[in-house]
Formats: sequence, C-alpha cells, structure tokens
Amino acid sequence: MTTKPVPYGNSDFDIGVDMSDMMMIIMMVVMVSVVSGLATTTAQATQTTQALQAQSYEGLTYSKVLHANSVLQWENLVSGPPYAPLVTVSFHNDGWLDSGVHYDWSVFIGINNPDELHELASGEDYEVDMSGGGRRIEFIYYKTEPGQRASVRVAGKY
Repeated sequence: MTTKPVPYGNSDFDIGVDMSDMMMIIMMVVMVSVVSGLATTTAQATQTTQALQAQSYEGLTYSKVLHANSVLQWENLVSGPPYAPLVTVSFHNDGWLDSGVHYDWSVFIGINNPDELHELASGEDYEVDMSGGGRRIEFIYYKTEPGQRASVRVAGKY
C-alpha cells in the first residue's frame, strides 16, 4: 500500500493560514506593541510638561483688597483674574473702618481648602509660599466671625 504525500495543510486540520498570513499577523502584533509603547511615552511626556509648567514663574504680580464678612467667600484665581495660580501670596488684615471708627476684627484665610482656615488678627500679616509644592494657590477663602467685617490686602506672584 502506498500513501499519498499530504500537501501542507492537511485537509482534516487545515486552518487556512499560509506563510504570508502568518507574517501579517506577526507584523500587526509588533505594530500594536510599538503604538502602545508610544502612547505610554506620550502620556509620561505630557505629565512631565505639566509638572514643569506648574513650577514655572511668570514674574507677574496680583493685588486686590478683599472685604470679608461672616459669609465664606472665595477668589478663584484660575477661572478669574489673574487666570493663573499664584506661587506666593501675602495678606495684611487692615481690620474694619466704619464711619471713622476702626474695629480690630480678625479674618480667617484659607488656601485651596475652605476647611483649613488660618486666623489673621487685625494688623497682622500672613504669607504663603508654594514655590516648592506640586500644587499652586488656586483658591483663596476668607470670612470673619458673625457680625464682624474686615478689609484684607492681598499681594501675590504668579
């Protein structure tokens, strides 16, 4: 009995893949790996660029007088002027002047968090420097005790 030579791809087990198809599959796997690696590298480069931009200092100043009362108020420095987070900021509480009478009332100041307020007595200064931090000064929260008011001078750099 003689046996017939079986061509490549036995008809019982033929999966229909020849050598050119196999090369195409290998090339697609390689391309997916390369594109995936590029996406990861691009994401890392974007994070590095954002970190460097956050550390940048434009050399511009911001100043404003805040009029505090017992209602918690805030300044959004990114959505409103100066449209950039501050690197440093200083506060001076002038108290309150009403009809020629000066009131030595405290004001409470918070940086980026309304739940962490720092008391600033009338005539006192308070400085915040976030030049070494990852996050800058984006929000300033302020208020007084009920029934009190205060004027606070703000000077910052961004």
